[in-house]
This record gives sequence, C-alpha cells and structure tokens, in this order.
Amino acid sequence: MKFKIGDFVRFVDEPIEGHITSFQNDDIIGVTDDSGFEIPVPANKITLVHGNMHRADDLDTGTKVVVANTPFIERGIYIGIAGEEKDGLAKFYFINHTSYDILVVANEINGTKRTGVFAEKILARDFIQFYSANFSNAGKWPNFEIQILRYSMLPHNATSALRKEFRVKPLDLIRSKENDDLLETKVWRYELDKPEENIGLDKLKDHFISHRPNRR
Repeated sequence: MKFKIGDFVRFVDEPIEGHITSFQNDDIIGVTDDSGFEIPVPANKITLVHGNMHRADDLDTGTKVVVANTPFIERGIYIGIAGEEKDGLAKFYFINHTSYDILVVANEINGTKRTGVFAEKILARDFIQFYSANFSNAGKWPNFEIQILRYSMLPHNATSALRKEFRVKPLDLIRSKENDDLLETKVWRYELDKPEENIGLDKLKDHFISHRPNRR
C-alpha cells in the first residue's frame, strides 16, 4: 500500500492511531499521534484509516437547512492551521464561513507533477481537516494547489472557480493566531477567496514612461 504525508493510519499490532509525518530509511514511517510524539514504525505494520478527517466531536448526520431570509455570505473560505509547536502536530483545515457549499480539490505540487491530497464537498458554515504535519518539519511542508467550486440553491452573484497555490512559510508561524468560531479554537488563518489587490501596475508604468528623461 502506498502511503503519503498526512495519511491517518492505525497500527496493526497496537491500539495506536496517528498521522504520517515523515518517511525514514529502511521502509520506516514516522507516525505522530495526538500526544505530538513521532513514532517510527515499519510500513507493513500500519494500515490506512478512511473517513477520519472530520473532528470526532463535530460529526453530524443531519442535513443542514439554509434559511432563505438570512444574509447570504459571499466570502470567507479559509485554510486554518491548528496545534501548538510544543505538542508537535499541526492540523490543516478548510473552513467554510460562506453560504455556499463548496467542492474542494487539493494537490501537492512537485515540480510539474501533482499528487492528490484531498477532494471533498464542504457544506456552508462547516469545516474539515485535510492534512497534518509535524511542526519540526515546517520548512518542508508542501506547496498546495487548491481548486474550489462554489454552489448554492439560493440566489447569489455569479462566481468563477477559485484556483490558488498555498504554502506556509516558517516565519508565518511567528504571528499570532486568531480565533475561529467554527473550529472553536485559535488557528493561523489564511483567506483563500480574498479579492486580488489591484496595485495599479499600468498606472505606475505610465507614470515612469511619462517622466523618463528624453534621450539625446
């Protein structure tokens, strides 16, 4: 079985579960459990666990009802990174504060190659964990290519598909976390649907051309 960083696995011979956070020599895999300790284990002694990415206390089998007279929220799709560096494990979430249901695809970028990491629907005002990594390897965390489609049965402004590249730099983790009311915890938060800033490159170009000294 082929594993990848971030997979949630269970030990075959012991009651231990955790996320893969490193690949070591001689077919040894580093698995970090909830305590933040990375445990080396042979690849043939773990098995992949499916359907684990929601927080255990957030599972809800009911259907969410969108109330038509509530304000429609257009923006607020985030990546949130939770965890404490002293505990070892960082958990990556997609957080959807909007009124849209969204379909998210995340790939890990490796040069011209792409490796699928996550693909799932996230309901309005909901979140899901899509990756985990060890803080000690923050400099080697992946560069993600993220694509998002937005959908709602309520009237809304036309939207195009979102496509972003996202990578956390170690220096990003120096800044303070902010509280997220959906996750009910503090995270490093990055807005994916933030409008691109228009810095007026055309005007800047025209300015420099018009003020350039005449050549003799």
